[in-house]
Amino acid sequence: MRLVLTLLLLLGVLVSTPTLADPFHKSAARPPSEGAVADPSPVGGFFTWLAERQHRLNDAIADAFHDVESGGSRAALALILGLAFFYGVLHAAGPGHGKTVVASYFVAHHARWTSGILMGSLISLIQGVSAIVLVGTLAMVLRAKQIEILNRGTMVEFVSYGLIVVIGVWMFYRAATGELHHHDHQVEGGKGHRRGDHHKLNPRLILATGLTPCASAIIILLFALANSAFGLGVIAVTVLTIGMAVTISTIGVAAVLGRRALIAMIDKAGMETHRLERGLAMAAAVVIVGVSGLMMYDAWVRL
Repeated sequence: MRLVLTLLLLLGVLVSTPTLADPFHKSAARPPSEGAVADPSPVGGFFTWLAERQHRLNDAIADAFHDVESGGSRAALALILGLAFFYGVLHAAGPGHGKTVVASYFVAHHARWTSGILMGSLISLIQGVSAIVLVGTLAMVLRAKQIEILNRGTMVEFVSYGLIVVIGVWMFYRAATGELHHHDHQVEGGKGHRRGDHHKLNPRLILATGLTPCASAIIILLFALANSAFGLGVIAVTVLTIGMAVTISTIGVAAVLGRRALIAMIDKAGMETHRLERGLAMAAAVVIVGVSGLMMYDAWVRL
């Protein structure tokens, strides 16, 4: 039980201070001014530092797009792509972007470490594509204004988190009734901690998580539109999603390996692991529902 509670606390860190998830958002915290009292906690300090770096990259990307419009130099193009990649890595390290869903999912299921890379990459890709489709449709076809595009993105975000809540409830039901554990044993024909890593990723969970368009990708595309360089904006967003995939996939792999190490440790001690596995699955489902519910509420407030 202590291990399960510890897991909940660690996963909770991934969703701390949600307003720092997107430095472009109207409610995002700006870097602290001189003389301001910084958050003394390690987590708060990290996210404050992260927000500052993202704001600097944001300004640098905006300046680079202006340079492309005025001169179109190769150096400016390379700078945009390089900044987009590093921005993606840092941006995904902040709250949001499905990290908690990914970590919780692999805590609940025994899987290959390559599944962590695949799931993180797919979620990042879908988030980038949804942003491109949203901006391309609203701005270029419907001629919507920037604030309207951001509001539509928030609505999609609200629906996306709602779908994740439903899936999380379903995962909890399966874990609580033993259906998930029983199914895994049937598929892999042995003890839960000695499985053959045959668990398949849940495409509905991946789609629901990736459906939320990345707000930073939306802003980059708006920068591109303002400077008559939408094509370059699409390329920059593609590079951004690669950077995001690096971070989210790393978290997925860490969750897979962490779960595997925990189960092996319990097994080595001669203790039964099926109860722990069931508890981990239930705890992961609770985290998914709780976090997605909070993010859903946050999106509702911003509508």
